[in-house]
Amino acid sequence: MTYQTTITRKGQMTIPKGLREFLGLQLGNRVILEPEKPRRVKITPVPSLGSLAGTFRVKRPRNPVALRKHMERHYKRI
Repeated sequence: MTYQTTITRKGQMTIPKGLREFLGLQLGNRVILEPEKPRRVKITPVPSLGSLAGTFRVKRPRNPVALRKHMERHYKRI
């Protein structure tokens, strides 16, 4: 399926509803636009932090209280 949209005077465009639904985009979501040759653009949704939960493994679990004390000793507050 193809979609058509118009670029405004400010260089903005609206992603058509069908394409937003296909990509799973909602109000406030961010997307990555990657130019590809010849004259094509790849649109990829930026994953939210919540969707990344559990995807990273911690090599050595750290005590958060000890980390806080370490940070307070070695870093200045801004």
